Formats: sequence, C-alpha cells, structure tokens
Amino acid sequence: MSESDGAVGDDRERTGDDDPPASRDGEPDPAGAAGTAPADPSLADLDRDRLTAVVAELRAENRRLRTEYAEARRGEYRRSAAALLALGLAAVIGGLLFPIAREVLFVLGGIGLFGGALTWFLTPERLVTAAVGRSVYESVADTGGSLRDELGLEATNVYVPVDGTDATGASVRLFVPQSSAYEVPDDDALDSLFVVPESPDERGVAVRPTGSRLVHEFAESATGSVADDPEALAAQLADALVEGFELVDGADPEVDADSRRLTVGVDGGVYDDATGFDHPVPSFVGTGLAAGLDRAVTVETTETDGRTLVTCRW
Repeated sequence: MSESDGAVGDDRERTGDDDPPASRDGEPDPAGAAGTAPADPSLADLDRDRLTAVVAELRAENRRLRTEYAEARRGEYRRSAAALLALGLAAVIGGLLFPIAREVLFVLGGIGLFGGALTWFLTPERLVTAAVGRSVYESVADTGGSLRDELGLEATNVYVPVDGTDATGASVRLFVPQSSAYEVPDDDALDSLFVVPESPDERGVAVRPTGSRLVHEFAESATGSVADDPEALAAQLADALVEGFELVDGADPEVDADSRRLTVGVDGGVYDDATGFDHPVPSFVGTGLAAGLDRAVTVETTETDGRTLVTCRW
C-alpha cells in the first residue's frame, strides 16, 4: 500500500462516520445517522382533539336549535290556547253583564273555553321536521324502487281494499303487478309480500301503503262520516292533504264520474319526487279512494310544468 492510499484511508476514517449522509439533492439528511426521526405525535393529537371539540360543539348547537324550535312551536300553540281561553272567559262575563245577549255569549264562551282547553292540553310534545320525514321516505322509495326494478314490476300502483280491520291503518293493500295485463288477486294472496298465485296475470308484490295510517287518521278526525260519493270524497281527501296534514300547498280535484277517473293537481309539497315508489301524496289519495269507494283504484303520477298530477281510476 502506498503512502497516498494510507492517507486517504485515514481521512475516510476521520470523516466518514462523523458527516451526516447526504440526500439526493446533495443536502445533509436532517435525520442524520440516527435514522428517520418519528413525526411529532402532539400535532396529530391536537388536530384530532380540535375536530372532536368542533363536532361536539356542532351537536350541542343542533340540540339547542331543535329544542328552541320545539319550544317556539309549543309556544305558538299555547298562545293560541290562551287567546281562546281569554275570549271564552270574556264572552261568559259579557253574558253575565248583558242579559239580552246572554244565550249567544254563553255559547261563544263555551266554544272558546273548550277550544282553548283542547289546544292547551293537546299541544304536541315532539315535533318532527319535514327534513326528517323526507329522509325516512327516501329510504322507503329506494327500497321499493329497487324491488320494482329487480323483479321487473310495472310502474302501476293498485290500491285494493281487503276484508278485515286494521287498528292502525286503512284495510287496503298496495298491489304492484308484474304483468301489464294484470288481474287483481284475492285477499288471501294479497296478505303475502310476494304474490305468486297460479295465474301469471295476478303475480306481483303486495305491501301496506304509505298512506294507510294517514287515511286512518283522516277517517278518525273527519267531521261527520267519510263520503262514499267520488266527488265529495275527492274534496275531503284534497282538503286533508292541504289543511289536515299540510303535505302540499294546494290540491285541486277534478272528478269524471262517467269515466270513473279522479285527477288531483298538486302544487308544492313536503316530499320530493312525487313519482317515487308509493309516494305519500298519491298513496293517501289512492288508499282513501279505495277505502271510501270499496273498489280497487289504479294510481298514476306525472309531473308537468312544475305541477304534479295524480290520476286515479276505479
């Protein structure tokens, strides 16, 4: 070995272990000979803590807003009740002071006191927003639409009255046929989800309509009896959609008795996509007609010029 080689070797021994390794760009590696330094865990933990705090704050804010909204609605009911009670009390006092109009004032006072008491004690404790209702129906619509597509069912909905009583809903089943030249199956076949009788024209799917419970509530709260005449029944159902359940902004029924057809023009509404599977508005109309007329009712829904048309045939 030459002296020059030995000098180079000594230089390598003196400098090789002390200099940090260089990166690809020629700059020293900040990790040094000790290897890659671990990332500072406090930064990640801090971000996670901040996110957790933000989520908790948003949840608390949502709860507060829901509580305030419910309190505001209950306050409206109670203010209305207080106003009715005050008017009723004033009418009773007026009846005591003015004997000439005593009978009329006592009647008005009784109505005001009774209405105020009902409004006060029947104030709803829980209010469900329209967004919650839409979310629930979207799941039903997706499931029903997938079922219709997978089984190759028709787009026609047939609401069929069945024998028996339903304590929580109308005695009506929704039959979705598989054949365009369908025939309505008997009540026993409609009890099953999958309707598979011997006749191919009677096959399809039968479910409880979305509007079943609504029709039950409609019948329970109706003034007098539910009409069995198509025109009167259509007017009652349209009024319930707007005033009773507030599902739509407007509903205009048109009945063609000769063709046994009802067309309801609907404006606005709580639920989107009125052409979806068993949408609450067409379902309520179809179920109500089937229960009131005691006949199978075919329902088709179309949307034209921003308006929904619900066409029922029986």
